[in-house]
Amino acid sequence: MITTNTYSTEAVPETTARTFDLRAPWTQKAFSTAIACLGVAYVLSWAELGLTLMVGPNEPLAPLIASRILVGGLYACVAMRFQWARWTAVMIGMASVGLVGPMLATEWRMFPTAAVVTGALLVAKLAASVFLLSPDAARARD
Repeated sequence: MITTNTYSTEAVPETTARTFDLRAPWTQKAFSTAIACLGVAYVLSWAELGLTLMVGPNEPLAPLIASRILVGGLYACVAMRFQWARWTAVMIGMASVGLVGPMLATEWRMFPTAAVVTGALLVAKLAASVFLLSPDAARARD
C-alpha cells in the first residue's frame, strides 16, 4: 500500500494569523531587567565597600573583596542562564532583604549615607529576585 501526500506545502497559502500574547508586558523583558538590577546591586556593593573603608573596617579586607568577587561570579552565571545560579541569586537576594532590611534604621542613625546605599542595594536585589522568579526569565531566547 502506497500513500502519497496530495497537498504539498507550497500549495497551501500562508495566512496572516495573529498570535495573542496574554502575558504581562513586563514579563517579556524580565530576564534583561533582572540582569540590570543585579548589575546595579553589584556596583552598589562595591560602593558600600568604599563607605566601609571610609569608616574603618573591623574585619580584614581580603574577605570583603573576595565575597564581592564571588557574588560577581554568581551574577555572571545567572547571565549565562544557569538555573542553579538563578535560584541561588533569588535565595541570596530574599535572605539579604529579610536579614539586612530590619537593620536599616540603626544604620541610618550611625551613617545615613551608608543606609541610603544599603537601601538601594536591597531594592535592586529584591527587584532582581522578583524578575528572576518570572516564568519568562527561565526561558532561553532564540
